[in-house]
Amino acid sequence: MSAPFGRRLIVATIAAILAIPAFFLFARAVTAWKQGYDWAEMDWDDKGYTSMADFLRAADVGKRPVDVNGQSCNEYFLYREGMTVKIVCPRG
Repeated sequence: MSAPFGRRLIVATIAAILAIPAFFLFARAVTAWKQGYDWAEMDWDDKGYTSMADFLRAADVGKRPVDVNGQSCNEYFLYREGMTVKIVCPRG
């Protein structure tokens, strides 16, 4: 095995190893983006801002209308467990 071939093999191996998580991250971002949430709406922990982790987590969060004390609200829930992430009711 010549030195240039060995170097190319190492570079190709590293590129392949890095391509897998990069593809996963890209697919996750596309899925989160396709959910259609506003950027502020994705603040799942109500910390006042939306982080990149909140954005990526949007891929796992669904939205459905609920009735809370006679008021029409939106519930955000995890697809996998169905657990409530947060409930947002209109102010006023």
